[in-house]
Amino acid sequence: MPSSLAVTHTGGTGVLSYQWYSNTTNSNTGGTAITGATNSSYNPPTFNTAGNYYYYVIITAAGSGCNAVTSNVSEVIVVTDPVINTHPIATQTICEGITPTDLSVSVSGGLGSTYNYQWYSNTTNSNTGGTLLTGATNSAFTPPNTTVGTVYYYVEVTQAGIDCAVTSNTSEVIINEAATITNQPLSEIICFGDSFNTLSVSYTNGVGTPNYQWFSNTTNDNTT
Repeated sequence: MPSSLAVTHTGGTGVLSYQWYSNTTNSNTGGTAITGATNSSYNPPTFNTAGNYYYYVIITAAGSGCNAVTSNVSEVIVVTDPVINTHPIATQTICEGITPTDLSVSVSGGLGSTYNYQWYSNTTNSNTGGTLLTGATNSAFTPPNTTVGTVYYYVEVTQAGIDCAVTSNTSEVIINEAATITNQPLSEIICFGDSFNTLSVSYTNGVGTPNYQWFSNTTNDNTT
């Protein structure tokens, strides 16, 4: 909703009357009288079409014998809201400590090509009412990966100088607790021909069905 337009005056006598006009050009003559707009202030309507709109008011004083006075033109510039062309990924599931995929948006529209970004986190799948993330003010954001649970993220895009904003869809980040080996395979010294005891491991935490792959090495090293 645009701000109210208003005028004040000094001098003159008699009863003042006001008539507001709209115009298609930046001129305070030749406009169209706005029905019912007869006060010292006027609230322009909600605009649904981008463009430049012009308004002015003519003040007359009945019985004063003075000429009417006309205000300067007030220009209302209506721009389209920014548009998010690419939203952050809908969901991802990672183990704690694993680097998540960055969340990012691409934006167009609005006034010019400079945009302000503010990311939020939320405990519910909603892009309102979240917690502002200090410093998360770029088009891309890397979610933290150290807390087990489900968190939702979204970004609000604004532009300086205009009251236009757009909010992205939410992005769900699920962080599962990492598996921890509780029983390690045992080292053993055996003689030639003796059987080696079965190597085994057990673990806690983690989700899903575990996959195992054993490796051999020529050195005391558990990396390939």
